[in-house]
Amino acid sequence: MSSNELQLFIDLDSGVVANCAGASVNPGDFIGRPWREVLACQPSPDLLVHALSAGRRVVLPPFVAVLPQGGEQALAGLVTPLDGTSVRLELWPLPGVQESGIDPAAGDVVAVIGVDQLRYGPGWANEDTERLLLDAQGGLGEIVRGRDRVGATGAASVVVLMRETSGEEAADVGRALLSHLNRTLLPAYPGAAGARFALGLAECERSALAALLAAQNALSLAQYTGGEDAIHVADPTDGERLTGRALAAAMALTGPAPARRASPTAERTIAPVSGAAPQVAPLERDIDGYVADNMEGAVDQAIFLARFDMPVAIVGPAGTGKLYIARIIHEQSGAAPDLFQTIDCRELRSRSSAIKRIGQELARGEGRTLVFKSPHLMHPDAQTRLARQVSTRILADVTPRQYLPAMKLVALFPEPLTVLLRRGQVSEALASAFAGFPIEVPPIRDRKQAVLRWAHKILLQEGAARDREMRGFTPDAEQAMQSYEWPGNISEMRQCIRDALERTERNWLTPVDLGLFKGIDPEGVSTDVQPFLVVAAKEETGDSYTPSTTESLDTALGAAVHDLLEHNLIKPLGQWLEDDLVVAALERYRGDLSKGAAFLGTRPRNISRWQPRIAERKNERAASSLWQSPRRLIHEWVRESSQFEESPLTLWQDKLMRHLQQQAADLSVAKRAAIMGVSTPTYNKRLRTLEER
Repeated sequence: MSSNELQLFIDLDSGVVANCAGASVNPGDFIGRPWREVLACQPSPDLLVHALSAGRRVVLPPFVAVLPQGGEQALAGLVTPLDGTSVRLELWPLPGVQESGIDPAAGDVVAVIGVDQLRYGPGWANEDTERLLLDAQGGLGEIVRGRDRVGATGAASVVVLMRETSGEEAADVGRALLSHLNRTLLPAYPGAAGARFALGLAECERSALAALLAAQNALSLAQYTGGEDAIHVADPTDGERLTGRALAAAMALTGPAPARRASPTAERTIAPVSGAAPQVAPLERDIDGYVADNMEGAVDQAIFLARFDMPVAIVGPAGTGKLYIARIIHEQSGAAPDLFQTIDCRELRSRSSAIKRIGQELARGEGRTLVFKSPHLMHPDAQTRLARQVSTRILADVTPRQYLPAMKLVALFPEPLTVLLRRGQVSEALASAFAGFPIEVPPIRDRKQAVLRWAHKILLQEGAARDREMRGFTPDAEQAMQSYEWPGNISEMRQCIRDALERTERNWLTPVDLGLFKGIDPEGVSTDVQPFLVVAAKEETGDSYTPSTTESLDTALGAAVHDLLEHNLIKPLGQWLEDDLVVAALERYRGDLSKGAAFLGTRPRNISRWQPRIAERKNERAASSLWQSPRRLIHEWVRESSQFEESPLTLWQDKLMRHLQQQAADLSVAKRAAIMGVSTPTYNKRLRTLEER
């Protein structure tokens, strides 16, 4: 018996420890006491109950117990029946959290990755498994998120700590990690043919040690499932299930045989994966101008309509390339490039300013192409005035009567005119003026053939802006991008790639960097993306409700508060909300402080004063998984919105505070104030103001 092993001799009838043995054991701590009391198994002793009474020799799965002489410990064990009335329980300690190389805290998820279905024989030995796991450790170190940590390798597994991650997101990240290892690493080991990597996940709730062992047991169950799901999320009954499997197998063991571990130095050495970086599809580098994307016929329509003197509506969600279609109309008309003029109707805050600006632009429009962006957001009287001039081709408020100069008139709308009319978001006169031959630009989810070309072009552009020579995307990243719906279209794709480049210094991107996991198979198998017409044929016909960006952002803020409370975290969501509103406003106005401040209803000097702190919090916002959806929608909302009488900062702070009051009324005022990112007096003042409205 080793010096750190403990043996308990238990009477089955009474459940009392009759005797004990061990080099460092104080008999008085054990003899004469119930085994449930001296072991104090966590979370319950149920996994030992059946093993002790089964009358068979059985190996116990790892479990956590609180021992009299050593506090909380990770243990493995062997139960051996003696004379029908008693059993010998042999226990030996397992490596703890320190040896794993991680330090999980509340809100984190522990992942344990191991190899399944290895065939040991002349072509594969324990040393090969150790080498494979060290390579896996190195490969994981290359693709995990910046905030996550790869721990040490054990005899048969590698530990990964996922910081501040929900269970659902951890499963998504886990699929990406497994796909990467199965796709890029296993093919380099011919002796591992037919094997796969598997994963166990456990949220850190009771203690770091309990989470580590729960993840290890979850891995064991994932490995037992064979061809089923390679990921198993820890469940309180996992220990009992493993004990049941051992009992069912009726294994006759001669004694405990702890698995041999690699040397301490080797365990903590991150070895490079064979081939260094994963396979990366080469980037298309000959994409000049706009991506060669036919946009499902929109380009052909634009070329055709450019020959006629008629107003044109271009319809499509934000970020789909409507302005590009307008430029095609301008170019095909033969006009000079500098005669292309856009009028951002979102910036026309009042009736008088809108009418004045429109009159000026129409009067001096000779030979130009005037493009009205989101004219439905103008004052109704301004919409009617524009429609009358477009329909009659006569300038308003001009004496004597004067006809419009020769020009191309184009209006960009985010949705079909019939939809905007039904919602009362556009005047009938304006819709009628531009309804002749609308050009519909489909969202990028309906142009799957163009997704990767857009991604390649954007990656090259953003890499050049950062003086980085980008190699491309991993196969899993490309699969995820093609499977994702891209609700924000090209604009969202650009923001997604920008954020990914901020998260990593590598010259290639993975789905973990992008935060996209749809369509990834943990086995590393590619899923063919179906052509648009095949997908469309499967979709239900008829109208379906699509929430506005305002509604989506409001829902996302409520979900962020829910996730925060579910994981018992305190994060300054209110501060992050203001930060991203400021960043998005400056992006909209290309860094112009005056225009950005006017949109936000504040002063330019305030933005100048806030910017250093906003930059300091940038990595924290980018690293929080619960903030990614609100962050994307904030940028989308700012891009689409017209000018407001009320400050957007106040508008969205009030919405967030309402969610907080509804979901976290039982939290202390100090904690609610911390979530809003303000002091307690400021929070109370804002709350009183909100209640008075």
